[in-house]
Amino acid sequence: MRLTALACSALVLLSACAKKEAHDDPHAAPHGDAHGAKTEAVAHWTYEGKEGPEHWAGMGGDNAVCGSGQRQSPIDIAGKTPQKASKIQFAYRSSTATIQNNGHTVIVTPQDGGGVIIDGTVYTLKQFHFHSPSEHAINGQRTALETHFVHQNEHGDLLVVGVMSDIGNADPMLASLWTYLPTDPGQALPLNDILINAQDLMPGTEDFYVYAGSLTTPPCTEGVTWMVFSSPLSVSAEQADAFSRIVGPNSRPLQARHDRDFLHVSGGA
Repeated sequence: MRLTALACSALVLLSACAKKEAHDDPHAAPHGDAHGAKTEAVAHWTYEGKEGPEHWAGMGGDNAVCGSGQRQSPIDIAGKTPQKASKIQFAYRSSTATIQNNGHTVIVTPQDGGGVIIDGTVYTLKQFHFHSPSEHAINGQRTALETHFVHQNEHGDLLVVGVMSDIGNADPMLASLWTYLPTDPGQALPLNDILINAQDLMPGTEDFYVYAGSLTTPPCTEGVTWMVFSSPLSVSAEQADAFSRIVGPNSRPLQARHDRDFLHVSGGA
């Protein structure tokens, strides 16, 4: 099978294939891109109506790639995937953090949350945020919630780890976090009396689908490496509803896969 966007076999090389396209400050422009990429004059956008996803490409400037890009996210991860083992080390730390409703999602920003080390390359966690329903699909199935953990290495390359969550048992860590859900858009607020460790919000396995994609919000910048956990977590219907009531549906429609393939990566090699 010819790996187009994933022509490099190792994750660290995969990132090198996609780099130089999404290197801006992941803390910037909280009113714009939910993944944190710095943008210039991001137009007002929404998830529905005249400023919804079908109109993002027409907002001018760099947003044109939302319509013309060939490596857009999210996608439906379906079909057979070549498998590869890779050295993956989670090195997350418990940290104080802030929480913010930016009008598009809820963003949690750890002060010093550690990160993940892939084949020797360190990707530092910058923030994580939520989408409901999930943005990605696996074999055509979307879930109630998807969490995006945004990382960046020293060269500015972006890595986003996606965790999908189905309706089932309540998530205990999410239950603690949800007590601080800001009901209205505004400034970031401290999460008092709670420490955040990203690994507490991830599956216990190290099994992912990996592909080269983009940010899922304007300006839809390409050059982002995605690692989507193959196994979902569970959240209660009440937890999913609590987020939806505050933010509303905030998922970009599935994008064309074009000629991209993806890897099925497991840790431990």
